[in-house]
Amino acid sequence: MRAVHFVGTGDPSILTLTDVPPRPPGPGEVQLRMTSVGLNRADANYRAGKYLLRSPGASRSGFEGAGVIEAVGSNVALRVGARVGLLPSSFDVVQEGAAAETVTVPADACVPTPSTIDDRDAGAIWIQYLTVWGALVEIAAIGPGDWVVVPAASSSVGIAAIQLCRARGARVIATTTSAAKVQALERCAPDAIIDTRREPYVDRVMEVTGNEGVRVVFDPIFGPIVNDHIRACRPEAIVFVHGVLDFTPLELRAGGMLRKQIRLQGYTFGPLLADAERRERAVSGITAHLERGDFAPVIDSYFPLARIQDAHRHLESNRQIGKIVVLPQEPVTPN
Repeated sequence: MRAVHFVGTGDPSILTLTDVPPRPPGPGEVQLRMTSVGLNRADANYRAGKYLLRSPGASRSGFEGAGVIEAVGSNVALRVGARVGLLPSSFDVVQEGAAAETVTVPADACVPTPSTIDDRDAGAIWIQYLTVWGALVEIAAIGPGDWVVVPAASSSVGIAAIQLCRARGARVIATTTSAAKVQALERCAPDAIIDTRREPYVDRVMEVTGNEGVRVVFDPIFGPIVNDHIRACRPEAIVFVHGVLDFTPLELRAGGMLRKQIRLQGYTFGPLLADAERRERAVSGITAHLERGDFAPVIDSYFPLARIQDAHRHLESNRQIGKIVVLPQEPVTPN
């Protein structure tokens, strides 16, 4: 079977397809025929040596995916033929990265794929919805009356955040730095959209919120814009930082943060997945929203496994709206 590997760190050209024998499942493991692999910023950062997890030198690729169980080891309740998704951070990406035709992973890394999601899109669920759920539901507990700012809103995580805010009755302001993405974001129906390259961000937030400010900012950018986030917040707001797209050093102006008692919080979904009760609550809640249809992954494009380098290049172009999906079992599909 074919799997994506890379050695060292670098641009997408270091990604290669390698033929390797599939590993039979051991006790507590399942073997999946992969049908869908979601591509995330984490994949590009891991390949480039800029991620929290560092490659040991040679690694497979793919933090997220879904497939059909082909074989099970002993002490496994899951059945052959079941459609399942892989929870991120729950399997060994170095040895069993999801960007492959077949993977062998712990059975407890697998969750049922909702009936409303087809095989092609099933790998495009869990990272974005777990990311937003852990912060906006488990920590911030957003609800009716809350204002939430979602920067970089055209990403898969940004769109998931918009859907979650709408489902919970919160009001959401989507931001982008691209005029071309404003029209696409309108289809997601946020309460307001701000093109921060053409409009004064803080002034527009205050105008939209009636000078109230926002209760939550869900920021994947970091850098100097954090100071503007603080200015856009109401007292006792939370500014989540869940990524670093801007590596410009931040000189934090702490006065406004102190006066308004703003909480600046780094965030990943790792602690949520490490807590069995919180993990079950999140998976059940997300599945229910997907089954009802008020969560639905937005797919930007599909790439066959043989075009994994092109898929990474498209991700790094920042032109996508929603999720890029790699299809391990399918031939070239027009984008």
